[in-house]
Amino acid sequence: MLHNNQKEKQEIICSNPECNELGVYPAPKSRDQLREYLYFCINCIRDFNKSWNYFEGLNEQELEVEIRKSVTWDRPSWKFGTKNINYDFEKSFNKFEDKKNIKNKKNISKKLENAFKILGLTPDTNIKEVKTKYKFLAKKWHPDVQNKNQSNNSKDKFINITNAYKIILESLTKPSKT
Repeated sequence: MLHNNQKEKQEIICSNPECNELGVYPAPKSRDQLREYLYFCINCIRDFNKSWNYFEGLNEQELEVEIRKSVTWDRPSWKFGTKNINYDFEKSFNKFEDKKNIKNKKNISKKLENAFKILGLTPDTNIKEVKTKYKFLAKKWHPDVQNKNQSNNSKDKFINITNAYKIILESLTKPSKT
């Protein structure tokens, strides 16, 4: 049993006046009427598709506009780096960063607090600053750089700096348990 839609589609005659076959394949009526269709048989739709030119009748400026629109799939675009979009994007992610910093401040242990003191940093320091400070101190206190008289002291200092760096890095990169 056929529904009314299927019955109507089967009874449509090809839109080509010289053809009497059933029109099964839809094609837009014109560039301005893309959602209104003519129905063709298989042979006529092939001829229609070969002759169809979406850009027919456009002047040079209109054609240029269409080409520019097709570059962005006919969707609106904006210059990359504009404040409105990037500001909203950064603002959204800063909320997460603020929550992370609040959690870190609330749950800071003595061990972590001591690690920040060893590197000369504060608990609100970001990962980039921690890495920069560690590289600076590691170069300064590495035992290979120190002379022999200071070697034992610098070795202990270097170990403390490295351990502090690992503790801080772990606290900043691992999710907090709440």
